[in-house]
This record gives sequence, C-alpha cells and structure tokens, in this order.
Amino acid sequence: MPFRGWMELNGEEFTNSSRLLAHLRPPAPTNDADIAPPLSCSCDIAVPYDDTWPGLEAALNNGPYTLDRAPWYDASRPESAEFAGVWVMDVQGLDTVPVQRDIAEAVCAGGVASWARDTSRNLTFSALVVACSNAGARYGMNWLSCVLRQSNIRGGVDLKFYRSHPSGTSAPPATQLRTAYGTVLTKSPTVVEFAGKGGSTRHRQASVFRVEWEMTVTNPYLYGESATAAVGWDSIEEESIEWAHAPDCSDTASCDLPTIYNAECAPPVIELEAAQIPVCGGCLPLCSIERRTWQLSGVLPSVCEETTVSMRVKNDGTDPLTVNFFWRPCGSTDSCETTAPMSVSGLPGGMTVVADSITGRPYIDNNGTRQRQVGIVTTPTGAPWRPILLDTMLCWELVAESAPGAQYTVILELRERDS
Repeated sequence: MPFRGWMELNGEEFTNSSRLLAHLRPPAPTNDADIAPPLSCSCDIAVPYDDTWPGLEAALNNGPYTLDRAPWYDASRPESAEFAGVWVMDVQGLDTVPVQRDIAEAVCAGGVASWARDTSRNLTFSALVVACSNAGARYGMNWLSCVLRQSNIRGGVDLKFYRSHPSGTSAPPATQLRTAYGTVLTKSPTVVEFAGKGGSTRHRQASVFRVEWEMTVTNPYLYGESATAAVGWDSIEEESIEWAHAPDCSDTASCDLPTIYNAECAPPVIELEAAQIPVCGGCLPLCSIERRTWQLSGVLPSVCEETTVSMRVKNDGTDPLTVNFFWRPCGSTDSCETTAPMSVSGLPGGMTVVADSITGRPYIDNNGTRQRQVGIVTTPTGAPWRPILLDTMLCWELVAESAPGAQYTVILELRERDS
C-alpha cells in the first residue's frame, strides 16, 4: 500500500491526514493571522496510531491547515466547518502492473502461453469521513463524491500520490511521487459502517462514516516526476546527396539510399533515355540534408531501467518544417541499432507539436491549448508513431535529419516508469 496520508485527483486534494489531524488537534497559533475558528469537536478525539508525515505541509506548500483554508470550506454552508476531512485507511491496486496471460493446454504434456499483456488497474479504497456532526459528515460525503466524479470524463484524470511513506528514508520525497493516468470512477462512495457519538451530544446519528469506493486506472503504469531537457545540438553536419528514397517508399531494399527530407529542393530535369529511373516510387534526386546529433545525459534512474521520453518540437521558422528523428547508442553508426523513429512533416511556422509518450497521442500545443493533429507526427515508413521508451542503463544520442538551415527547437520531458 502506498502512503495513505495524501492523495490528489485531477489536481484537487481529496485526502490529507495531516490536515485532518490539524483540525482535530489544532496547534497553538504563532501569529494573529493563523488564528481561525476551531472545529467544534477539536481536542476531543484521540488518535492512537498516527502515521502522518510531519513534513507534508512544507513539501506541498499548501498550509497553514486551518478550516477556512480547507478545499471543501464554504462560508455560506455552516456544516462545512463541521467536516474535518477524509482519511484513507487502505488502498489496493497500486503495487505492480497487473499482467494477463492465457495458457492453452497442449495436446501432449504441458501448455502454451499466449503473449503477455499489461492490463488496467482496479483500485479499491477504504476511508473515514470524519466530522463533528452528522450534517458535517453528510456534507463531507457529498464533497468527496463531487471530487471523485471529476474522473467521469472519457479519458479519466490523473491520480497523484507518494508510493511510500516519505519519512525514515534518505530518498528525497520528490522521488517518491507517482502519477497514475487515465483514472476513472467505477463505483461511487458507499457508507459501510457508522461510528462516532454525534459530536458532543449523545443519542445523535454518527459523525464518522467508513466509506468504500472503486476506481480503475486505464494506463497501467505509474510515472515519476518529469525532468525537462532542452536539446542543444552537439554537432551539425551537412551531407550532399544525389539520390534518395521518397518518404512513402516501401521497397528500400533495392538500393541502399537515404530517405528524402528536403521538400524544397527541386529534382533536376532528367533527360529521357533508354535507361529507366527506378520508381517506388524508387529513388528521387536530392540536394543535401542536415544531420544534427545530441547526447542525452542525466537520465532519471529507474528500477526497471526504463524512462519515457516525450518530445516537444517547435518550428521557429516561417516555412513548414519537415524533420526526422531517431535514437541510437552513443557513437553508433549501425542503422540496425537505431530505435524510436519519429517524423514531423509539414509543421506550420510558429507552431509546436508534442509527441506525448505517456498517453501515446501526439497533439498540437497552441498557446497551452491542445489541438488535434493529422499526419504531422508519424514515422519515416508512414507507420503510426509509438511512444519512446529508453533503457536508462545505456548512453543514447538523438539524431535529427532535415533540410539544411531548418529552424526548430526540441525539448524533452523524461519520466521514470514503474513496472
């Protein structure tokens, strides 16, 4: 089970044990600005097992934890000041990636295994809704339901948490943060047990509810915090070419030629003769291409030695941009060792395209607004682009090939991926 003291859904905190206990056991204020109306049942509840993290408020910078700063507080709803918060007791399903693999029995002894497939994650939550009154607890139930129902959108939302308790380890807390993408609500919160004494008055309905709900994570992997790297090319070379394959050529085995990249270099006029120009279209005459290389360093470490790489390419010029990218081991010149090919074709001037390796979907970033792209991000063979996943134990360099003088900027986003 991950750290149960804090979780965030779609950018909104829905459980924080440090905030909850600060409402029940408010500390002495250090200045007048920190003085706030206390919870009516504060100092009246004992917590024999307190596994909160004292450094949470400083790490998140979301304090001080007073009622008027709580995410659910509404001055027009008095019962909101009687609600202390949600305390997750247990969450299952955030350990390793679930795997599905069918076994078919063989005619003779044994069986045959199918291809392994990483499936979606099923999450089950059990939590306490803590309040000083039954009205406060009911308000808290409705607030929790509203937060969770934000995940009812088609693609789901992000679930953020610490994969382990940040205390008692020399690892920086930021390295323990994880995000699960595509989280959707599959079963609404349901009260399974009532507790509490109804605030300070006897014979009142419960003020503490034990609730359960279920969610599903459609993206089975857990991702660490992102590290951004701006690509500053280590080398830029221009290579003259007399012949090249067209980008849509499917038969490249007939002649060992590069792919055409410069759409603005007009082919020379070929006089009609007996010898036939091979078509593949076959080969097309070309002026030259520009090849840039950059060595990636400082990759985030990963237990499973995998890091996802999302690429952001901006066309700094006015003409449409066409450029091909691929990765290779540092210093390698063997074309068989290249991996993760990606083509950016016809990107309009001033526009930015993002190849998102988390969702597997490229998009146009128009001043912070995501827009659909068609045919801009592909591969040199015309096949659909696939997310970039690199082995962090190796040294990698990025290679870009384009028309000479092309103006573009490349920014990478690296994220550790748990398996």
